Amino acid sequence: MACNNNRLNIKGYWKSHNGSVKLTKKIVMSEESQSKKDFPSWDNLYKSQNVETMPWYNKNLDSDLEEELEKRKITKGRILDLGTGPATQAVQLYKKGLQVIGSDVSEAAINRAREVYVHDKNKKISFIVDDILNSEINDKSFDYVFDRGCFHVLPIEMRPVYIREIKRILDDNGILFLKCFSTKEPRQEGPYKFSEDGIKQLFRDYFVIISVKDTVYQGTLDPLPKALFVVMNKR
Repeated sequence: MACNNNRLNIKGYWKSHNGSVKLTKKIVMSEESQSKKDFPSWDNLYKSQNVETMPWYNKNLDSDLEEELEKRKITKGRILDLGTGPATQAVQLYKKGLQVIGSDVSEAAINRAREVYVHDKNKKISFIVDDILNSEINDKSFDYVFDRGCFHVLPIEMRPVYIREIKRILDDNGILFLKCFSTKEPRQEGPYKFSEDGIKQLFRDYFVIISVKDTVYQGTLDPLPKALFVVMNKR
């Protein structure tokens, strides 16, 4: 789930669990009656916590992404699992036949992923340390990007940078599959929350929004948080 080096606050999670983008200030702040969130280091988290206890841990492929891949008959292509964290999504995507790179800003998360998953049957998965807000990934490197935990923990002011970088690393007509917390989620703790309109305002100049679905964020929290699953094409 770690995708950038900004310090982000997940304390609320634990309580629950036992070139620039042309955006006006009004649009950037549109979702932000929410207070600013501060979190500890992702690297320290992955050094100190069992990944299976993390709120975003899901050993299976995200069901909304799986449904979309099947609907679009996507069985090949280059995909980035952004903020790969526990790396389970990268592994499941590889099993679907895609060429997968999992990136994370946490060196500890990447080291664990390499140790646990990069062996004979998964040896073609690449895991890299990369900060999406200052990415070293080459232009047009991917046909698809899957983000189920990065965007909604970014500082508000860094969202334009994220949008610019995702557009840059996607190939022409590339697709971003984005999952984020919804404003319909009643918990106050956890990531920033977004409405359908807020997502459309933020991304509309650089992406064509194909669909926005009300769903849940699969993980270890009970009940599962309300979320949005967004599919969008690079303009």
